[in-house]
Amino acid sequence: MLKLFSSVPRLALCAAAVSMPAALAAAIAIVPERPCALYRAGEEALFAVTVSDDSGNTLKSGEATWKLDNFGDVEIASGTADLAKGNPFKVKGTLGEPGFLRLTVKSSKDSFVQSVGYDVEKIRQDEPCPADFDEYWTSEKARLEREVPLDAKKTLDARLSNETQDVYRVNFATFGGKRVYGFLRVPRPAARPLPLVVQVTDAGIGAIGPWINVADAASLTMNVYTFEPGVTADEQRKLGEVSNAAMSKEFGFKRTAYCGVIGIGVSREAYHFHDVMLGINRAVDWAAALPEVDRSRVVYFGSSQGGGFGLFLNYLNSHFSRAMLAVCAITGHYGHKQKRADGWPKLVKSQPDDAAKANAEKFAAYFDGVNFAAKIRHAVRFVVGFRDQTCPPPCVYSAYNACPSADKAIVNAVGSNHTGWLKWCRENCSGEREFDYLDWALRNYDIITKK
Repeated sequence: MLKLFSSVPRLALCAAAVSMPAALAAAIAIVPERPCALYRAGEEALFAVTVSDDSGNTLKSGEATWKLDNFGDVEIASGTADLAKGNPFKVKGTLGEPGFLRLTVKSSKDSFVQSVGYDVEKIRQDEPCPADFDEYWTSEKARLEREVPLDAKKTLDARLSNETQDVYRVNFATFGGKRVYGFLRVPRPAARPLPLVVQVTDAGIGAIGPWINVADAASLTMNVYTFEPGVTADEQRKLGEVSNAAMSKEFGFKRTAYCGVIGIGVSREAYHFHDVMLGINRAVDWAAALPEVDRSRVVYFGSSQGGGFGLFLNYLNSHFSRAMLAVCAITGHYGHKQKRADGWPKLVKSQPDDAAKANAEKFAAYFDGVNFAAKIRHAVRFVVGFRDQTCPPPCVYSAYNACPSADKAIVNAVGSNHTGWLKWCRENCSGEREFDYLDWALRNYDIITKK
């Protein structure tokens, strides 16, 4: 059984690279010269570009435009390729500082992005962590416990329960008369006490049931919405739309915005994720104290929005001993200060007016995954997508590099964009294998069973 993380050093050039074969691209394929896609500042990177038709045949005519930038606002080079003169064609460029060199290629109807990393272990976010960061979050946790009783509610969901599992709808009080909602899954029969896997959902409609289904572990899946989850996906989607629309109107957005950007333009406490983070944190305390749970084996898995919440919670909560954080969102809010792309949800730029943007600029640091990562010292694993334009690789690496853990590693998913599915050709496998990296991590790395 492959145990990649157990053999990955803290960071080694060309280590832990996950690449996607060029054939997976529908019309444009970009392949870095180095499979690991890692360089030192000043080295020249070479990209091989192939433009094909819908049937996969290499085009013999037409044009493709290309642009190199710093995964942000700094254009490094651009040009046009005459496909009649050469297809595949080569594009080369360099970066003189830590960061990512991004190549964007466009044809008549398609576009494709690929980047390579430069001195990735030196990538940092220049914006300093607020001096009162620890004091603020310590006091907010204490204030919630002082002012708002937990009022935990746990109800068996017969629709989701069966002979192999008991599933409970759970919810907990937080600030402002709000509640956070999720699902507790307890497998049966299974030896007790059980490890506990915690996950906060990706952005979108959220969960209508548990997201992690492991035979020998309990799981807690939490939503970021403050309403009772629906029974069907359509119902949940409509509830989310209503909730987002109401909050958007309250905070002056001209059109409906996602809850992840709402409120930060007013204050730290008004930001939607403020109350949700603190509510989920106490939900983890509650779950870890259950008699079915082995509190020495409380671990976290999450991707995208869930990856960002993983950074939050692994700082806020002392129960976690290990974490797997993939394509972390809510991280790298200040990329624009270095003329790089901000991480999702572009917290500053998404605000409805200049006053709100100014406030968001001031308060975003208290909700930046980079600053939470800088406080995490237990075992942690990251995944970064080199093609990810939602959670750009400089943002993820800023968090990874800030993390002081002596037991950390990162998987460089060279061919992956913002997705939970990776294609990986492994030496001991015949052909390609498609897998969900969370399931892969659970089954190929002892993040749960290792004490």
